[in-house]
Amino acid sequence: MINHLLITKSLIKRKHPDFDFIIFHDSPVTVLSKPLEKCKLALVTTGGLHLKTDTPFDLNLKNGDCSYRILPGEVRHDDLMVSHKWYNHKFINADLNCVLAVDRMREYVKAGEIQSLSEEHISFMGHIYDTAPLIKNTIKAGRHLKGLGVDIAFLTPT
Repeated sequence: MINHLLITKSLIKRKHPDFDFIIFHDSPVTVLSKPLEKCKLALVTTGGLHLKTDTPFDLNLKNGDCSYRILPGEVRHDDLMVSHKWYNHKFINADLNCVLAVDRMREYVKAGEIQSLSEEHISFMGHIYDTAPLIKNTIKAGRHLKGLGVDIAFLTPT
């Protein structure tokens, strides 16, 4: 895994020498304050997904598009477009759950393992070089989800 990260780092440094690439060896964990079966879950992806009726992510921004899109809780594969050019869409075209695990999470709700899914989910773009605006938008998105009563955000990075 580290070898793949080092190769990626080397490729990025060629195009964006000023990019401050960080490899995290551990992540902060927040312990749940209630059982999972009593939690409301939202999905968050960096897959560059948006509704066909929504504004696509801007692929021409030099440092990446740090905005996000709201996806409705009842979203279906046919409702979505992918405007991310930095990963192969082969698998998401075959199964949306590769990037937005909505069907799998619906199964967990039906089985009683999660209380409910959020009325809205969030999609960001990956491949961001200037992360300051991204961090500001993740805070906004987090507050939005918290306002919906979301207890857990399940992130699917690309």
